[in-house]
Amino acid sequence: MRVVELSNSNNWQSIYSTNINAVQVPMQNGGYIHSPIPEIVVPLVINKFILAVSVNTDVPTNSIWKFAGYLNQKISTGLVVGGTQDAVTVRGRPLSLDQINLIFFPKFSTSYSVSVKVPKWFTRATVTVWEYTGIDDTSEEILLSQEFANINFKLDQLLNN
Repeated sequence: MRVVELSNSNNWQSIYSTNINAVQVPMQNGGYIHSPIPEIVVPLVINKFILAVSVNTDVPTNSIWKFAGYLNQKISTGLVVGGTQDAVTVRGRPLSLDQINLIFFPKFSTSYSVSVKVPKWFTRATVTVWEYTGIDDTSEEILLSQEFANINFKLDQLLNN
């Protein structure tokens, strides 16, 4: 069980926002092709394990796009390869377009980083990331205190009947 207060807007903090356009490559016929938007790396080390992510783009007329790409969590292993620390993608989470995507990560590391990989056909992407700053407790003490409260309530009901 995880104890959180997601509906309190004071428990959310915007940590990253960007608007990126695909590079237009001119063709010999005068037209353009778009080079895919590279993976968008959020340049922060994050220590909160609940995020909200929004991805928006320009959807062509008469098209229905729902998929917005993936949010990738990366954890540093501390191993040095080629002179730099590596980061391992632990889990990629699919994102829905034009929605706030709520992402829960398990607490098995003290910190991590994230990146967003949008589909190659996006010509523009606006990405916003919020972190949940409120109570996020998974400790056994909370669970035990809830269980004891339930037991005490049931005992009181039995004794009062």
